[in-house]
Parts: sequence; structure tokens; C-alpha cells
Amino acid sequence: MAVSYTAEQLAQLKANIARGVTSLEVNGEKVTFRSLDEMRRIAAMIEDEVSPVSRPGLYRPKFSRG
Repeated sequence: MAVSYTAEQLAQLKANIARGVTSLEVNGEKVTFRSLDEMRRIAAMIEDEVSPVSRPGLYRPKFSRG
């Protein structure tokens, strides 16, 4: 089962990382992470899912001699 994350959840996780908090409550459920490193890895994973990097389109320049 795939879990969908939101930008708000990512922001909350990043705020907790900044404060050094490794335990938080989400929707009435307490979540405790093993370390800040684990939280950073999960934040990176969520960030990839929430805002995927778009590949730039192909650009073909046109030249004119006139």
C-alpha cells in the first residue's frame, strides 16, 4: 500500500528536524524516529514524492540566414 504525503506533512517534519525533535504526534498517532538522520532521509523521500523534479523539455534552436 502506497502512502501519499502532503506538503504540510513535509513542512511539519522539517520543522521538527530543525528543533531536534525525534518524537511527534500525527492524527492522534505518536511517531518516534530512531534518529535525526532517519528523519532527514524520510524528509528527502517525501520531498521527492511531493515535488518531483521535472525534466526540462528539448530545445531546438532555429537559425535563419536572412
